Amino acid sequence: MKYIEQQRAHIPADTAFVRRKFLDLPYMQGGERQTLDIYLPNEGDGPFPVVIDIFGGGWYFGQKSSHKLEPALHLLRRGFAVASINYSLSWQAQFPAQVQEIKTAIRFVKASAARYGLDKSRVALLGESAGAHYAALCAVSSAAGQLEDKSLGWAEESSEAQAVIAVYCPSDLGRLREDFWVMGQESDLPETGESDSMEGALFGRRAPRDVPELVRLANPVTYITGRCPPFLFLHGDRDRVIPVQQSRVLAAEIMRACGRAAVEYHIVEGAKHDIHDFEREDLYDLEADFLRRKLGM
Repeated sequence: MKYIEQQRAHIPADTAFVRRKFLDLPYMQGGERQTLDIYLPNEGDGPFPVVIDIFGGGWYFGQKSSHKLEPALHLLRRGFAVASINYSLSWQAQFPAQVQEIKTAIRFVKASAARYGLDKSRVALLGESAGAHYAALCAVSSAAGQLEDKSLGWAEESSEAQAVIAVYCPSDLGRLREDFWVMGQESDLPETGESDSMEGALFGRRAPRDVPELVRLANPVTYITGRCPPFLFLHGDRDRVIPVQQSRVLAAEIMRACGRAAVEYHIVEGAKHDIHDFEREDLYDLEADFLRRKLGM
């Protein structure tokens, strides 16, 4: 069965332990896809540095505060506020509308920081898979002053992030299949590279090879400048959905523009394309340490 033909049930995150939370906040005019949830640590008065979590699901599935929020909730336990955002799925709006929505959510978080006990000067993005792609794309394009539409709201604020954590991050969506071939492998998704693939759905049910300009617009490498925020990349060595070369190339390009200290890159041995393989205390500690250093805490 092709990825976009699958049935996905929403499994909510276990947030019962969180005593301070603000749910279904609209960050722009629209519908339920333009809302977010804010969770504050149970201890402390703030203002708290905030991690904006961007869920993954092949650009096609998912919603806020699902079970994929688990890594962010472990950062919540380590003293970070967490915002979980919704955005339009690829079958609901034409790319790059999703990027504009996420950036509006970032500006809303900053504009609302005083109300919700957040530190607007310490905002990080966290995403896995398609969510990592959006996190990276938003971060580097905002730093470059591109892909911006402040008419959607909160124009007085910047959509720039101060740090990014990207877990098995795609970059060049026109080369996913070929990156596997170079390694002598095949993707677990045979339709990769075609119009009925998850990346094809992002481009309006068109094969990436047929829309090179959209592929370029969707590639974070397109927007890299010397102003990129610091990145932490995590990728499993057994990933058969997003080849590890995708995040390696992006990491190398950021290093070339910003210097070696701008990127931390970790291969997680034995990890597949599965968030559960990254739900480990040592990785949560790694992420929290990265954020504390890069956010100046």
